[in-house]
Amino acid sequence: MDFRGHFLLLLLICFITALPVAGSDQLPVQPPGPLDPEEVEAFLDEIMPANLALYNVPGATVAVVKDGKLVIVKGYGYSDIEKRVPVDADNTLFRIGSITKLFTWTAVMKLQSEGRIDLDTDVNQYLKDFQIPDTYPGEPITMRHLMTHTAGFEEYIWFMAVDNVDNMISFRDYCAGYMPARVNPPGKVSSYSNYGTTLAAVIIEDVTGVPFEVYINDNILSPLRMESTSTGEDLPPERAERLSKGYVFSRKNQAIHDDIYNIGPAGTISSTAPDMAAFLAMHMKGGSLDDVTILPRDTAGLMHAESFTNDPRGSGMCLGFYEMHVNNRRLIGHGGDTNTFHSLLIFMPTEQAGFFVSYNSVGGGAARNELLRAFMDHYYPAEEVAIPDPDPLNTADLEKYTGTYETNRRNMAHFEKYVAKRSPIVVSVSSDGTLLLEHPGNAQEYYMIEKDIFALPDGDPQCTGNLIFHLGSAGRPEFFVLQNVPILTFERLAWHDTPSFLENVKNVAGIILATVLVWPLLAAFRRAYAIPEKAMPRHARIARWIAGASAFSLLGFVLVILPEIIDNETLVSTYLISPVPPVEFTLALIVPVLSLLLTLLTVGFAAIAWKEGYWNRLHRIHYTVVAAAAVAMLWWINSWNLWVFCL
Repeated sequence: MDFRGHFLLLLLICFITALPVAGSDQLPVQPPGPLDPEEVEAFLDEIMPANLALYNVPGATVAVVKDGKLVIVKGYGYSDIEKRVPVDADNTLFRIGSITKLFTWTAVMKLQSEGRIDLDTDVNQYLKDFQIPDTYPGEPITMRHLMTHTAGFEEYIWFMAVDNVDNMISFRDYCAGYMPARVNPPGKVSSYSNYGTTLAAVIIEDVTGVPFEVYINDNILSPLRMESTSTGEDLPPERAERLSKGYVFSRKNQAIHDDIYNIGPAGTISSTAPDMAAFLAMHMKGGSLDDVTILPRDTAGLMHAESFTNDPRGSGMCLGFYEMHVNNRRLIGHGGDTNTFHSLLIFMPTEQAGFFVSYNSVGGGAARNELLRAFMDHYYPAEEVAIPDPDPLNTADLEKYTGTYETNRRNMAHFEKYVAKRSPIVVSVSSDGTLLLEHPGNAQEYYMIEKDIFALPDGDPQCTGNLIFHLGSAGRPEFFVLQNVPILTFERLAWHDTPSFLENVKNVAGIILATVLVWPLLAAFRRAYAIPEKAMPRHARIARWIAGASAFSLLGFVLVILPEIIDNETLVSTYLISPVPPVEFTLALIVPVLSLLLTLLTVGFAAIAWKEGYWNRLHRIHYTVVAAAAVAMLWWINSWNLWVFCL
């Protein structure tokens, strides 16, 4: 075949079709990536103001980088609404939240390149002041596990934040004193962990002998000339003056104090858009920027490569960065969220293009994702893929995906499990042959596009990607993941661990326990009408008193004491930001321990009642059922970790 002839013909066709047609509007030309500052500014000027208005965000700062060069930096809206202070991208600081982690991980990789940290060595070999428990013998946690969020820690937010800088403790003391439980073997699945990153900073200090903040400043911030960036909560006065206020929206935007964190290396950096552009450009260019090298190129490449994935069909975790795939392009980056600020740093290693953006209100969480979608559709569009229509005849095949799922990023071993409340996702099948995902306040419909993979029918405005079910050896789903959210999974709950089942256990057990009221009522009835009572052994009377005490202590705890402390928002807030639990919590959670002792005695007396023939058969059955209900209520209490030793 004459490939040269075909190629010339193709070029001629492309040239002719690119010419404007007389009497018609010229077709828009696709920009060759974000190269032209004026074109990029025009794009941002169209997107950002609408973005802020839609999500009720007062202000934002953004920087776009291409080929390691800053294309544009610009602020939008206000950093202080009351004083009408506009966002000045060059000078206004924003809190970048968990993007801070990338600085911690960059420091780790620098030490790895120097041979001072091995990514696959037990982290206990580096820790000097405390050790991580050997929960899974022979399966130690390594730095690679920390960097990919696969160490297996539960989510644990107690004392992670405080209400005043004067109440802060060092992140070293936090890691030693507020360690989350290990609930999964390392390397099994990812579950995003602030603790894991903070622990890595302790290791940086133990390996170098240098305070973390000093190491970050000397080895990253100063070489990159990030002169407006601070790592800690207590900013120098000049930078504090330039820090944007953070807002929440309730009919109008209201400025509030942002969270103050004891986990500084995981989320306390404040910075400007130009400074963050320099950090982004350094990574984009393989660890160097201009005449400064932060990481050797091969080390940066290792850091940017996929290192773990929950499912090979989804995006994966790099060493610190995480992957996304949008419009058939691979991106790596990291989001950042505080109580009020929401940020995103993202770039495409192949296309050498990306941006940093930060918003100063809660709506920024959705706003940043829509900016990413607009950026990719504008500069790197992809052909729209047709999603197959659902098949109503396929409902039986979809039944295997149904069930109750929950994020594995949750507390599992402490009282916080109940305080945090659970947000289960119930997956069901519609009569139209689609999957329905329902969770509090939201419901979404997904269409199957291939085996175990589902997509939203109207596009993916938040860039979370497809829904992917991961099947176990028995062919049943173990969990599902969102394609572009590799930092966690949504695991399928066993029937007995679903919140709905637990609630039914509590309700049924509570009704049965309440029937012990029949005993004193019957006694009062007999006395009122002089009905003689059959003589009972002393132990039979004691048995009923103990069962009654068990029932009333459990009912009092579940129906009165627990709601009293949990519904007290001030008390719960105090618990979460205090180094020791409030005395009210301690006293309240002693009650189930007393109930446990009374229930054990009740169960023992139930056995004795049958052996000794207390009461008649109907009364013995009732007593036994009450004992079983007390055990069931204690099981409910145990499922929620409502014990004083779980504080």
